[in-house]
Amino acid sequence: MKKIKGFITSLTLFSMVLVPDAVYAAPPRLDEIGGILDSVFKLLIPIGSLISLIMVVYGGYMWMMSSGDPGKVKQAQGTLTWAILGLIFLVLFSGVLKLILDFLGN
Repeated sequence: MKKIKGFITSLTLFSMVLVPDAVYAAPPRLDEIGGILDSVFKLLIPIGSLISLIMVVYGGYMWMMSSGDPGKVKQAQGTLTWAILGLIFLVLFSGVLKLILDFLGN
């Protein structure tokens, strides 16, 4: 075990000598970050809306199939409530995101 630790230590020290200390890459600019965020959220917002719509339909199906059972009705209401809240959150989030991206200049 001591030989393995010594080998790993010497390998680490040897690689520190061979690897350069600094990488001279330019940091990302604000417009690049805004463009990346814009492209990611152009994909995520429709997917989230579709998932929310599917959950609303599923909650409605659960409510119809509950047959008046209070436990199942409550579960269906919870599903519908969270699906609609998720959709509202998604709309608000997309509005705030558009505001931020407009502020950044995209």
